[in-house]
Amino acid sequence: MKKGRLRYLGLLGFIGFGGVITGNFGMFGFFGFFAFFGASLQQQDEMLRHNLARAGLNGFVVSMLGLSASILAVTMFESWAYLALMVGITFAAQILTFSFSLMHYERKGGVSDDH
Repeated sequence: MKKGRLRYLGLLGFIGFGGVITGNFGMFGFFGFFAFFGASLQQQDEMLRHNLARAGLNGFVVSMLGLSASILAVTMFESWAYLALMVGITFAAQILTFSFSLMHYERKGGVSDDH
């Protein structure tokens, strides 16, 4: 059985230990990336690759919209604090969009017309 590269996202979970060391509770969200290690248990096939591409596109669109809003917020409010907040929110939103889209597409199964 061929191992997929999706499991490597699980390595980002180790960043969460930085929150334990520094006391920054915002880094604890990175522990959620450990769930991607479960992808190594799933059989890799063409349908999964197709669903990964669709979910990745959804995450990319959310990222582009969120980062555009971040740039707009910085120019309107002229504060770099908004940029840090908006980039963090955008990062969380794109990862959640990717994860929930992938779960939805995998649960739905089958090939369907996207139109």
